[in-house]
Amino acid sequence: ASRRRRKRRDDDGSHTSSDTCGNDTTADTAAPSCPLGVNEEYLPSHVRREMHKHRKRMSKAALLSMKTPMYDNVFMLSTEGQPMCTISMKKAKWYLKKGIAEWSSLPEHKQWTPEEKEGGAKCIRLLFEHNGSKERDTTSPESVYLRSMKKNICVSCGDDGHHMRHYIIPYAYRSLLPNEYKSHMSHDICILCPECHVDCERHSKRRMKQMERDLRTRLGREYNEPAMIEDPILYHVRSCALALVKSRERMPLERIKEYEVVVREYLASTCEINSEEELKKAELKKAELEKACAVNHKVKNPNFVSGSEIVVKNLNGDAQKIKQFIIEWRKHFIATVNPKHMPNGWRIDNPVECGREFVILKP
Repeated sequence: ASRRRRKRRDDDGSHTSSDTCGNDTTADTAAPSCPLGVNEEYLPSHVRREMHKHRKRMSKAALLSMKTPMYDNVFMLSTEGQPMCTISMKKAKWYLKKGIAEWSSLPEHKQWTPEEKEGGAKCIRLLFEHNGSKERDTTSPESVYLRSMKKNICVSCGDDGHHMRHYIIPYAYRSLLPNEYKSHMSHDICILCPECHVDCERHSKRRMKQMERDLRTRLGREYNEPAMIEDPILYHVRSCALALVKSRERMPLERIKEYEVVVREYLASTCEINSEEELKKAELKKAELEKACAVNHKVKNPNFVSGSEIVVKNLNGDAQKIKQFIIEWRKHFIATVNPKHMPNGWRIDNPVECGREFVILKP
């Protein structure tokens, strides 16, 4: 039988190749082809699976991507008309609503780029003296990054279609860091297209798992608790319900009554059976037994510590360790994504806290 199937497959392949040579398009329309020009039905199963995932992912790209551009590029000017940074339209309207800023035009003394002139950049001018408006070094890369117009394109491939917000320091870690490393720090948030985002996330997840695995091994048993544990009561309810469904005819009457009481008490706790009389007299219906059989006896382990909590806790709130941690993730992003369209002024050694000095990289 295996020889016949193999022979039939070989014959089909020879017919397909002969049809292709004869300029017959019937074989092409019979099955979709991959970019290599080979019909998918002849590809290995794991390749077909990845191609199916890719099509499914791309079909949902519009739903998963950002609905509005990430950068509004509204310039915020000091009282003297000097550019300080770019902000979102939402933040600009907040300043205007509070009465501490007003709409302004582009300062003539600044050398604006052609993109800023052609794009009709909008500006607001502050009506109060900002603390850092005079102290900031306008020639530093951080200042250039803050004052430059950011493009709404993928920083890796330059695609200007669907975009996704990407956190260079994974959000699971970033959300647990002290507030000074998150507030007013958009340096480590960039734009990626869906395909580049998936590729980058694959590398990031691999690195995260390795970091968390190493820490769990080093820290010992306390940090190796499973995420889910069995609830003995729910497990007993499920076992009783399964026994009543599958082995009721072979069970003694006393055991049947015992199991029915267990199931009735569970249903009463879930408000399926209200009164005590119904609890004793009601005959268990098939739907009620099926519900008891479907009980999820796995519950969250209160002693479980997530991998992200272990990693951030291991930093001990040490400012130097946190800085190095952020720098390492920036290096990982550059090494894996190789971005060609990062905003002007973006650098690995830019400050990791708002308003702080440059980070000295370790050799």
